Amino acid sequence: MTVVLGLALAMLGVAAALVLVRLFRGPSNLDRIVAAEILMVIVIAGVALESARQRTTTYLPLLMILGLVGFVGGVAVTRFMSRDSDEADALVPDHPEPRQQQEPWEQS
Repeated sequence: MTVVLGLALAMLGVAAALVLVRLFRGPSNLDRIVAAEILMVIVIAGVALESARQRTTTYLPLLMILGLVGFVGGVAVTRFMSRDSDEADALVPDHPEPRQQQEPWEQS
């Protein structure tokens, strides 16, 4: 059992390192948000593995809190990001108003 837990922790460590690279390199804010969410899932999995290693349920409230914080944080950040993009779209019209054609005798 300890070999399986050690292997699982090693795999979580490698996954966390890869996610941290994506978190810092970007290239867009959406990539960083997704990387932060995945990092939170990796932390939750690590805490769950530690709870399994110690054979205790003491960490269950911590797991619930981490899950709620991860979910609410991701939704809040995504909502604020979408609000900023909506405001930017409101400043730029979707379709420019067509120029009115002048009659040939009205041209100056």
